[in-house]
Amino acid sequence: MSGEARTLQPRVLESIRRCGLWAPGDTVAVAVSGGVDSLVLLHLLHRTQSAHGGTLTVLSADHGLRRESAAEVEAVGSVAQALDLPFVGVRLDIEPGPNLAERARDARKDALLELGTDRIATGHHEDDQAETVLYHLLRGSGMRGLRGMQPRDGPWVRPLLFESRAAIQAWAEADGLSWVEDPSNPHSQRGLLRRLIPILDEVHGGAGRALARSARLLAREDAFLGGLEDEAWIEASSGRGLSRSGLASMHPALQLRLLRRLVGPLPVRAGTLEAVIDGALHDRGRLDLGGGACLVSLDGVLFVDEPC
Repeated sequence: MSGEARTLQPRVLESIRRCGLWAPGDTVAVAVSGGVDSLVLLHLLHRTQSAHGGTLTVLSADHGLRRESAAEVEAVGSVAQALDLPFVGVRLDIEPGPNLAERARDARKDALLELGTDRIATGHHEDDQAETVLYHLLRGSGMRGLRGMQPRDGPWVRPLLFESRAAIQAWAEADGLSWVEDPSNPHSQRGLLRRLIPILDEVHGGAGRALARSARLLAREDAFLGGLEDEAWIEASSGRGLSRSGLASMHPALQLRLLRRLVGPLPVRAGTLEAVIDGALHDRGRLDLGGGACLVSLDGVLFVDEPC
């Protein structure tokens, strides 16, 4: 076993402690697909259970999209039984059609949330982080997107987020684990991004690790700006929205964050909000945000109105 793989177990324990992923006695659902990442996570958490103190439950989901998926869920159930851990297998039956991967992911998330555990642990690792950052970079995302995934995000926790795919697989091989290969289409969005990392390595060695490190640095800066944003929100709030003059007196970075908070979950393009910062809606007017909603400027106040 390589040095990095040999010390994987104590590093994961340290990540759980340092990032406060859960406290002793918390219930933790472990999402296991049967792939190497989630299986290694399951075995690591089981072996270190006396140290991290979480009460583990295993969940595996059959999306009904491949003939093999039912057998894969059964195999995960057998692993859970061998480890003497509670197991929940769910059949999701996702209908074919547009946005298939997104709908499958959402259905899987709902199934995990329905367990009602304190935390939900997934096998996302450093290479997944690099691909996520690269995806958001290509979309032209700001800091919130480029910070990537967080070790803890509400009930979701990612104990392997600081570990490489190579170290995880080396640990699995040394431990004699059997797993199913990721069946995702190599021509899918995620598969294409995965193929880009080795090309970027030719430009600058360790590109994947550097992208993940950038995400960690940006996450810290985002947290700092989040505190300033809370103060600025109180200062600029006016009735049902934001004071146009109060907003204009702030740094553009804070203006953009406040506008994003104002529009809430609406999938608004960054360019639309940038136009407001650059002077759109300085006087009376309405700006289509999509989804049937408008950003309205009236009597010096910006607010969201539906229908547009």
